[in-house]
Amino acid sequence: MRIDELHKFSDGTLNDVRTALNDPLKGIRMEYLPHTIWRQSDKDKARSMIQAIDKQLKTRWIMRSLEKFIGYLKMEVSVPGSSDSKIS
Repeated sequence: MRIDELHKFSDGTLNDVRTALNDPLKGIRMEYLPHTIWRQSDKDKARSMIQAIDKQLKTRWIMRSLEKFIGYLKMEVSVPGSSDSKIS
């Protein structure tokens, strides 16, 4: 997985990848992961990937929130037959 290809993956997959990268960085040992010694360059790459994943997830969350908000505003403004409309 490359940083410029993060947009192709779902939120769940990105969360799983983030967890898989973050656990060894924090020194958490999982039985399902191979026990390898990470070089400093590997740790730096993992940190940059985690930052990119966090940015992608935050951007998606903001966009979903805006879409819901705009949808709510459209629904609120364009209600036909409401009693608030002024007819002179």
